[in-house]
Amino acid sequence: MKKLNDTRFRIIGMLIQNLIFFLFFYLKQVVVRGEPLWKVVAWQVLFVAVIWECVRFVIRISRHRYPGLGLIRPRIIYLALLLTLLAVVVGSWHVWMELWLGFWLEEQHDIYNYLYSIGMTLFFSQLIAGIYEATYYLDQWKKSVLRTDELEKRTLQSQLDSLKNQVSPHFLFNSLNSLTALVEEDPKRAVRFIEELSAIYRYLLQSNEQELTTLARELEFMDAYSYLLKTRFEEGFSITKEIESVHYEYLIPPLTLQILVENAIKHNMVSESKPLHIRIYSDEANNLIVVNNLQKRKTYVPSSKTGLMNISAKYSLLNQPPIVVNESNSHFQVIVPLITNQRHELNHNRR
Repeated sequence: MKKLNDTRFRIIGMLIQNLIFFLFFYLKQVVVRGEPLWKVVAWQVLFVAVIWECVRFVIRISRHRYPGLGLIRPRIIYLALLLTLLAVVVGSWHVWMELWLGFWLEEQHDIYNYLYSIGMTLFFSQLIAGIYEATYYLDQWKKSVLRTDELEKRTLQSQLDSLKNQVSPHFLFNSLNSLTALVEEDPKRAVRFIEELSAIYRYLLQSNEQELTTLARELEFMDAYSYLLKTRFEEGFSITKEIESVHYEYLIPPLTLQILVENAIKHNMVSESKPLHIRIYSDEANNLIVVNNLQKRKTYVPSSKTGLMNISAKYSLLNQPPIVVNESNSHFQVIVPLITNQRHELNHNRR
């Protein structure tokens, strides 16, 4: 269970509650009954401390079991039940202690004393818990807003980075060269090349508005993207997809596959003598795995690892399991968790 960072609030709250208790409940013990001031104040401070510490413990339990914004209703119900039980126990203990201390006469000891003490304890417990819960709700709401803003920034940055890669002079030069050759040799393939290039840009613009897309749409985009790469590298590049049909409707951040494929091409040699093979498949644990044979370029290619960092940051901001990167002497592998609609809705609510 997480600790509560509430030292200042707890000290101020206890001081205020002690003042209220002394003025409205315990002053008569000193003035009318002549009880020693130190005895009354010591007992009062102990009683207030017990209420606060018990309420804080109950709040920690409820937040641990039902965290975040999405589970606020069951958390409030659970908290109310625990506070009621707390009031019965602490309220009864309060009566026994005051009888033992001699604040009440034995003949005054009846069921109404217990009901009054339990009711008073319940009122102050709910008041304290209400303030804690309101503060927690506001804090979670602020974090949710910040996470949403951060996710939008990451998504936009990913789109811009991808767009820069696609419209860079190098990419356009290679694409136009491939298109020129196709126009002369195979006009039908040239038409398809233009259609696929158009589909790439259309998807880039549409995905700018979404934080998640279905795996089926992402794979359709990859068909267009891989066609351009295949046209450019011919036998030096191949990509195979082995996706279980059950996973087509799972969700994934847009352009995840494009970033991973682009990353593989950037850092590896791609030629007919050293072909680059990329395999994309899903497993029974609802993961999407992208693996390529490792044949690093002889010339050093500077890398800031922005692509993998963007994907990882998106999964973190979406409250999803992290991606896993594995590298061996012969292969480079990235494991990306697929997201179900139900899990995304639950985690989105918790934010």
